Amino acid sequence: MCGLFGFVNYSNKDIKGLSDLTNALAEHSSVRGTDATGISFITAGIVRIVKEAKAAENIEFKHPDSLKALIGHTRHSTQGSEKRNYNNHPFYGKTKNARFSLAHNGVLYNDDELKKKYKLPKTKIETDSYIAVQLLESQNKICFESIKYMAEKVEGSYSFSILDDRNNLYLVKGDSPISILHFPELKLYVYASTDEILYKALVDSPLFPKLKNGECEEINITEGEILKIKSNGVITRDRFEYSHYYGRNWWDFGSFCSLGSGYSRNNYIDDLKSIACYQGYTPEDIDRMLARGFSPEEIEEYIYCMDGEV
Repeated sequence: MCGLFGFVNYSNKDIKGLSDLTNALAEHSSVRGTDATGISFITAGIVRIVKEAKAAENIEFKHPDSLKALIGHTRHSTQGSEKRNYNNHPFYGKTKNARFSLAHNGVLYNDDELKKKYKLPKTKIETDSYIAVQLLESQNKICFESIKYMAEKVEGSYSFSILDDRNNLYLVKGDSPISILHFPELKLYVYASTDEILYKALVDSPLFPKLKNGECEEINITEGEILKIKSNGVITRDRFEYSHYYGRNWWDFGSFCSLGSGYSRNNYIDDLKSIACYQGYTPEDIDRMLARGFSPEEIEEYIYCMDGEV
């Protein structure tokens, strides 16, 4: 239950109010997490990361209107205290051909297994998400091949955003949602975790007039797809084999679960109820859906991605 957001500006021009867009995306993405907020972007070929253990409404991000690309994240903590800022997203990584940053939405439950199997370096970072950085670094390159390798090794629920130091953005979609819009006249792509978050953020941004006039187009991304938006705006795609964990829940793995051994089914339901209120659902609504046989994961997907009455 975290939020991803960001943009690619391939216009070679300033876009007025670009920081306002970033802040609007962050604030509306906070319905998926308020424990920490962070962004990453490239200046002078250097990967910059700005993150704090604060809700987005308590942070004002500032960056040049000429910025080429940005990824962002709002965190709902599960494993690794947000008070230790190194546990928060985005994360920094480096390979032979690129420096990069990465953010993750979802939960990975085989990170400990992968660390042991591939003898990955020990790190102070405690989050399950960081295994994705380590797997990419182990391949020593950022490209479709290495990202496919990573996406097929991790198990759980996920979507990833990866920004390299050449301002190329990769979006990797497992079962977690991603919504993308393209503004051709501005030469700008904007994305967020859900349609609702994306459209609400755009309404509160300088892009609202163009959104209102329909001067944008949806960019589709499907489960098991890696979408690359190059710094010149060209989109290329590749696919990977996404493995579902059929019939299993995050809490079924006990101490093996990346949520931590102290995180239970009831903890998750309580967290779900606290976040659902931002989407207009009461705790009683969640209880009714559980009584009807919906799993907590299905309820989360419903409240973020569906319209209808309980």
